[in-house]
Amino acid sequence: MSITSAVNDPATTPEPAPGAVGTAPAASIKHEPDVEREPGVGLEPPENFRLANIPVRHLGHFPDNVREDYHLTQSFCASLKSEQQVPVTVIPIPADYQRGEGEEEHLWWVVKGNRRLAGSLMINLPTLLCLIDLTKAEDRASLLVDQVVENDDEFRRGLTPFEQSRALFLAHQLGATRTEIRKKTGRTREEVAQAITAGKLSEPTRRSARAMEYTWTLDELALLEEFDGDAEALTQIDSLISRWGHSGRHAIERVRRDRQEAAAHAQALADLEAAGIPVTEDEPPGAVRLSRLASRVEGFDPEQHTDCPGRGAFFYSWRQEQAELYCSTPERHGYAPPPTITLPATKAKDDGPSRKIVVQGNRAWMAAATVRQEWLAGFLARKSAPKPVQRFVTRILNAMPQALRDELGRVKHTTLYTKLGGPADLDAALASASPGRLAMLQLLPIAAAFEHQMSEASAECKNTWREGRYSPCSTSDAALWLRFVVQELGPELADKAYDPAPIERALIEGTAYRGDTPEEDSISPDPQEEAEPPADPAGDEPDEREALAEDAEAEDAGEGGGDDAGSIADVLDESAHDTFLGRDPSEPGVEVPAYFGAAEESATDPMAA
Repeated sequence: MSITSAVNDPATTPEPAPGAVGTAPAASIKHEPDVEREPGVGLEPPENFRLANIPVRHLGHFPDNVREDYHLTQSFCASLKSEQQVPVTVIPIPADYQRGEGEEEHLWWVVKGNRRLAGSLMINLPTLLCLIDLTKAEDRASLLVDQVVENDDEFRRGLTPFEQSRALFLAHQLGATRTEIRKKTGRTREEVAQAITAGKLSEPTRRSARAMEYTWTLDELALLEEFDGDAEALTQIDSLISRWGHSGRHAIERVRRDRQEAAAHAQALADLEAAGIPVTEDEPPGAVRLSRLASRVEGFDPEQHTDCPGRGAFFYSWRQEQAELYCSTPERHGYAPPPTITLPATKAKDDGPSRKIVVQGNRAWMAAATVRQEWLAGFLARKSAPKPVQRFVTRILNAMPQALRDELGRVKHTTLYTKLGGPADLDAALASASPGRLAMLQLLPIAAAFEHQMSEASAECKNTWREGRYSPCSTSDAALWLRFVVQELGPELADKAYDPAPIERALIEGTAYRGDTPEEDSISPDPQEEAEPPADPAGDEPDEREALAEDAEAEDAGEGGGDDAGSIADVLDESAHDTFLGRDPSEPGVEVPAYFGAAEESATDPMAA
C-alpha cells in the first residue's frame, strides 16, 4: 500500500456519527440534558491526522531524534508486549531521502515514541499503533522543539508511588486481576502485590507519609500497612527518617523491633506476675542470679526456687524480653557472696560510647542486618553481574579475611545461605547459568559468610559495629563488606542500590556512631559532674553496672573472648583495677560487689573452685 493510500484508507478514518453536522452548539448541550445523544455527536475528525496499525519493519527512527539512551528495561518491554496503550506519532519519509543500510523498507519516521519503537524492535513486535501526522512533515525544526516539550520534566510528571499504588489498587477493586496488571505494567508479581497493599492504606496514614521529608518507594509504602492508623508508630518512623537519615525500610524495621521487644517485655512481666515473682528495677545489692547459684552450689535447682522468700527478677536494658531471676538470700542455699570491696572514685574515660548509645547501637545493628539481607536476596538473584562483582570476588578470595576463613567452608549449611538464594541443586543451577549468573553464584557464599558472621554466628554479633569489642566478624572485615555493597555496587546500581542505615554509614566512613535519638537528648553531662563519686553506687550508676554485668554474664556463658577479658579494666583506670582485684581495698570510694567478674573467685569464697 502506498503512503497516500494508507493515509486516505477509509478503514483508518473515523466516520462521523449519524446526524452529526459540524460541532453541536454548546448551549444546546447545556440546556437539554435529557436529550439522548450518541457518543459521536458533535465530533469533527481532525484534518491531516490518521490512526493506523503499521508494520514495525516500515518504521524508522527520526534522524534528528536526540535521545541517546532508550533505557529499555525488562518491565518496559514486557508492558509493550502485553498491550500497547499509547500510539507513536509518525510522519512520511520524504521521497528524496537516501535510505541507508537496513532502512530499505522504511516508509515512516517515528517522531514521538522512539523508545517504544526501540522496545518493539527488541521484542520483535509485528505492528505498532501509529498516529500519522501530516501537519509537520516538512517542519523538522518544530519536530526538534517538540522533543524538548514532549520530554521535559517540567511538562511531564510521572505518578508518585502514592498515586501509582492507588491506581493499581482501584483497578484491582474494579476487576483487573493481578496477572492482567502485571502483564500490562511489566511489573513483577511481588511489585504488583506491594502496589495493591500500599493502595489500601487509609487516608490518614497516606497523608502522614506524604508529609514526611522522604521519597517513598512502593515496597516501603506496602510495609506501612503494619502501622496503618498507628499515629505513634508513624511519628517514630518520621523521626528516624527526618532527624537521623534512616531510609523508610530501616526506620520501619527499627520501630517493628522496638514494638516486638515491648510486647515480649509486657508478656514476660505478665508471666512473672502470674507466678508471683516480684520484679525490681535492678538487681538488689547482695543478690545472686539463679544461673550463678546453680554453677556455685551443688544440687541447687533453679526450678525449685519458687518457694524461696528471696526470689525476684529484673531486666537488663539490652534484653527486655527475658527476665533475670535472682535470689536475695543466697546464704539460705549454702552460698555466701564475698563482701563488697571499695573502689576509689575515678573520672570516667571519654574513650567509648555511652551505655545508652551502646544499647541503641546493638539494636540498630541487628535491625540493619534484617533490611540488608532482604536487599541482598533480591540482588543475588540477578542473572547478570555488575562490573565490581568479579573484581571483589577475586580480591576477597586471595586476601581471605578472617570472617571468610572462619565461615566460608560451612556457610552452605546455614539458613542464611538458603535465605540469600543458595541453590538447593547446585549442578542444575550451574548447568543453565550464563557467565553473569555464574559470577553472582560465586559472590553468594561470600555474602552469606560475611552476613552470618555479622549477624547470626553468636549473640556477640551485636558488637560488630564497636571497635575493640569481640565479635565473630571484626569491625574492619564488616567495613570491608559494607564498603563493597554501598560504595562499589552503589554507583553501578543507581536507584536499585542499597541505602545503608546510619550505623552502617558510620562503620563505612570510620566515624563514631552517635545513636538514634535526637542530639539534644544524648548530650554528655558536664565532665566535672562525671568526676564526682555517686552517693549510692547501687542506684546511681546503672549504666556502668549493666556494662559490668553484661561482661560477667558473657564470661559465665563462655561467650567472651579477645578483649572481653579486660572489660573491667576498660571501665576503671589502672589503680582502680588493682584495687578491684583486691590489691588495695582500703581507700574510700565506690563500692562494688566482690563476686562480680574476676574478684568472685577469691580465697574467702568457700565455693571457689
